[in-house]
Formats: sequence, structure tokens, C-alpha cells
Amino acid sequence: MSTATPLPKFDITAEEIDQLVALFYKRIRWHPMLGPIFARAIAEEDGPEWRAHEAKIAAFWRNAVGLDRAYDGNPMRVHVENPDVRPGMFSTWLDLFHITAAEVLSPEKAANMSALAERIGQGLRYGVTQRGQVRGAPPVLR
Repeated sequence: MSTATPLPKFDITAEEIDQLVALFYKRIRWHPMLGPIFARAIAEEDGPEWRAHEAKIAAFWRNAVGLDRAYDGNPMRVHVENPDVRPGMFSTWLDLFHITAAEVLSPEKAANMSALAERIGQGLRYGVTQRGQVRGAPPVLR
């Protein structure tokens, strides 16, 4: 396995990702539905736990766009193992992400990040939907 830095999928800087993530999570903390879920998972008040979370998520996005490979985590497991996370919440999360991306990035960069977020969100939504299902069994439709 190569540890070389991959080629970026599109033009965006680490600083732009940091700015997007910081504003996005500031809004998450104040969101009436998402805020309490994140407060239970990370910390009730803004502080060092939030900075650590934002740094980890910024590393996730830098990895996702191909800027570096510093991210170390399993977002599917984290979302599936959190019983507060429900499939319908991803639409709200994505809407907030799209609005924030459009505010802090150029239109082209915002479109690229939003498209990537949609693909990632679909995967996470599916994983949460399948929580507790037996592999190979018919899905439980809720």
C-alpha cells in the first residue's frame, strides 16, 4: 500500500476545508434537532472536545478529496453505533452542509464538496438504515 499523497479529486485547499468544517459545526451546535445529538456524542459546550472533533472531520474531508491521508477513523461504525442517529437526519445534515459550503466556498468548490457529501451521506444513511439487520436477511422496512 502506498503512503504517497493522492492526487486531489478537485481544487480545494486544506484551509478552505477547515473554514467549512468550523462554520458547519458551529451551526450544528445551534441546530435544534442535530445539536443535542452532537452534544451527547462530543460535548455539551463548545471547547477542546469540539476542536478535536473538527480537526478529525477536517482530516476526513482532506482524505475524501485526496489532499492527504491523515484521517484515521471509521465514520460508518461511529454513525451506526450511535442509537441517536436516524436515517432521516441525514437530509437535514446535508442541507446544512450545502448551505455552509455555498457560503464559504466558490460556486464550483461548493458544488464539488456538496456532491461528495451527498455520496458519503447516502452511504452513511444506508448503514444506519441497516443497523441491526442480519446479513442476507430481507430488510426491515420502517
